[in-house]
Amino acid sequence: MTQRGFRKLMLKSIPIETERLILRYIESEDADDMFEYASIPEVCEYLLWSPHVNIEATKGYIEFLQKRYVRGLFGDWAVVLKEENKMIGTCGYAHIDSRVNQCEIGYVLSPKYRNKGYMTEAVNAVLELTFEKLGMLNAKLRIIKQNYDSIRLAEHIGFKLDEIIESEMEIKGVMRDIAHYSMSKAEYERKKEAD
Repeated sequence: MTQRGFRKLMLKSIPIETERLILRYIESEDADDMFEYASIPEVCEYLLWSPHVNIEATKGYIEFLQKRYVRGLFGDWAVVLKEENKMIGTCGYAHIDSRVNQCEIGYVLSPKYRNKGYMTEAVNAVLELTFEKLGMLNAKLRIIKQNYDSIRLAEHIGFKLDEIIESEMEIKGVMRDIAHYSMSKAEYERKKEAD
């Protein structure tokens, strides 16, 4: 698939609806919901970004994402809880390499909504898009080794640990060990049959 064709397909694939969630483009109206969790230090302890210091920082990030959406580029999508019509986190692509049909998925969830299966539902929806609509061959995750909640989620969904690279990345002034997880299209299909 050409890069242009891939971008067009991405644009047509959003929003995604699941039983309890809608994954959609982030809108300016989501700023308060996003700031609510993005300003909590615990939320971004193991992520590349620092807590949003004010609502203006959140609005600026949303504007950045919206420019990417218009160009058909990958990015985070709002994870919206249908029941409350509330954005509770993000899930989407941190990186896509269409030349080798591979992507990296990223996700963040408000602490108020953890341990309810919401992010499992969101990541599974992104995996369905990845393998069934976009025709990707591999999905990857990169997780800081100490991010046990994220590792539990990855393994619960069916990602397999490929390797841990010690001191791979400097994040907020600290060299971090990064766990690399993956799921192939064949593994996804076997998992889906088993479910």
